[in-house]
Parts: sequence; C-alpha cells; structure tokens
Amino acid sequence: MFERYHHEYSNEIHKILATYFFWRMLRDRIASEKELIAALNKTPLSWIIIRHSLQVTLFITLGRIFDVDTKAFSVDDLLKCCIKEINIFSSENLRIRKMVDQNGNEPAWLSKYIEDAYEPIENDFSKLRGEVSKRRNIFENVYRPIRHKIIAHKDKNFLDNANDLWVETNIVELEEIIWFLNDLKVTLSETFLNGKKPELRNRKPDIAFYERDFGRLLDNVKKL
Repeated sequence: MFERYHHEYSNEIHKILATYFFWRMLRDRIASEKELIAALNKTPLSWIIIRHSLQVTLFITLGRIFDVDTKAFSVDDLLKCCIKEINIFSSENLRIRKMVDQNGNEPAWLSKYIEDAYEPIENDFSKLRGEVSKRRNIFENVYRPIRHKIIAHKDKNFLDNANDLWVETNIVELEEIIWFLNDLKVTLSETFLNGKKPELRNRKPDIAFYERDFGRLLDNVKKL
C-alpha cells in the first residue's frame, strides 16, 4: 500500500508544483514583458480563465493533501501507512528491492550498502506527522477559508469582501508549504529506495523542469 499511496501523493505534488509555477511565471512575465502582455491581450478571456483555473487547481489540490476526512486520501494516510507497514523499510526488504534492480543478482557493493542503511522506527514518521500538522494549521487558518468560502463555494458573506480573506495570505509562507510537501515526497522515496533516514532537508523542487515548459509556451505566444 505504501507504494500506491506514495504514487498518489507524488501525483498530487506534481499538480501543485505545475499549477503554482505556471501561475507564478504568468504573474512575473506579465509584469515585465510588454510584448507578452500585447500577445495575451489578443485573447484576453482565454488567459483570464487559465489564470483562474491554475489558482482553483492549486487550492483544491492543497485541500485534498491536508484533508482530515477519513474517507479521503491525504498526506496523513501516507504517513500512517509508513507506520503500519514499517517492515517494508527493513534492511532485508531494501536488499530485495536492490536485487530486483540488479535482475536478481547480488552485486559486490550490496552488503556494505545494506549495512550502512538506516532502518526507520515509528518515531521517525511520527515526527514527520508533526511537521505536517504545523503546515496544516497554517493552511486551515489562512488558505482553507479561501478554498471553502470563495473557490469551492460562494459564501454570500464574502461576495463583496473577498479581500478580507486574501489579505491574510503570504506568498513566502505558501511557497514554504509547497516546498515542504515536495521535500516530504522525496524524503519518503529516499527512505524506501535507498535506506536513508527519513529526515526533511529543505529540498527545493526542480523549478527549471516546469519553467522550461511554461517558458517555451509563453515565448511561442509572444510570436503570434
């Protein structure tokens, strides 16, 4: 189940990174490139809808990640699974996975590799759950109200007062949450595949991977 859950979580993080980086690139390049503004203004409705859709996707996906509904998949399910199936992180199971990678053969380096590998304990994943809780608290206090009252629903009390909710947001804070979620994805992958201790290391996502694609799109739009 861990592999299934980690795969699902990774897909969610990919959606979050893609939507955020595309939204950010649009914001930054529109502010600095007159040629791009002129090109986008040839089909303004399309780009208004695209920007809105990116924002909606980002908030909806973050909501799914931090969901506490027991019927819905969330990051909590992934970490609970790590604890429940902790044996899959054992040195012996790591050895088996590495041998599968070697077509069933045991390379000379494997014994030393397994000897140096870390076998996580329940407390390792409990600490990660604590870090998730810190980010969930921020999301629930600042960003979930926007999701619930403006994006997923239209709260009548905020039809004319949406800025009362947006004013509490902080782009640096939002990026920290996104970076954290990506770091958690890589951390668990490194533990499962390479026997590394499940410690957060403030890993940044591969921003260039996303921005190359979005940048080419906007460059092509400028030529139209």
